[in-house]
Amino acid sequence: MVVRFLAIALLLAASSAAAQSFDEPRWYGAFDFGGHFPSSIDSTSTGHAPDGEPYNWQWRFKNDWALAARLGYRLTRHVRVEGEFSFEPTDVASAHAPGADMGGVSASRPGEPWGLCQTPPAAGVCAPLTGPNKYFTADYAGMANVIYDITPDRRIDPFVGVGFGATHIQMHTTYYFSGTPGSTVSTPQSLELAGTLTHAGELALQGLAGLSYRIAPKVHLDLTYRYYFTPGDVIWNPLNLTTGVPAASLLRPGNFSGRFADQSAMMGVRYAF
Repeated sequence: MVVRFLAIALLLAASSAAAQSFDEPRWYGAFDFGGHFPSSIDSTSTGHAPDGEPYNWQWRFKNDWALAARLGYRLTRHVRVEGEFSFEPTDVASAHAPGADMGGVSASRPGEPWGLCQTPPAAGVCAPLTGPNKYFTADYAGMANVIYDITPDRRIDPFVGVGFGATHIQMHTTYYFSGTPGSTVSTPQSLELAGTLTHAGELALQGLAGLSYRIAPKVHLDLTYRYYFTPGDVIWNPLNLTTGVPAASLLRPGNFSGRFADQSAMMGVRYAF
């Protein structure tokens, strides 16, 4: 995806570098489409595993498509400000403790379930996560950006920018603990990733860079790379809703928390009005 992004950028740059007169309305709207590449989250739980220690699982997410809408205003020839809303669906690729799976428990911590399975474990075998069992996982973000256009009066205009705002990761899927049933727990137990974070929006920061190509006096084609992250922890609250299990035997990890980062490469059309 990144290689294609760079190839398109170089092709546009080679096509024309002729100067253009800078004269366009200050307001603009834009839509972007592309792909995003979420980083893993190294998390710690507030609840304890059967060995009395917190769960220390790593959550990995699948690459997927991304969509963004922007509304902006040009302050000067070089400086633009804009509001941006993005939607980035994904699926949980895996969630498990570091190290090897030893019959459903962590090889380094035999009292900790190794991770989550797609289906109830059979004969100690944990089925890999292939997709959501229920609903979806997605990342929403609302950002305020400041962008600097390096050569705004030319057809090819590199730009850089920074932004801040809030992100919200919604995970509404149901998986199953590995190692259940097992020596300490006799019934398969599910874990529903409760649908929303306990924090409705976590502070997010981003940096962006790209190229803009003027295809008409009021129309630009934008190629944009974004990297954004949460300086603090995102927090989510999974629930064990398994029935028919004594309360003392329920696996209750409580809240998970960890820092999140994501990258995206998008192509968009920007129209000044």
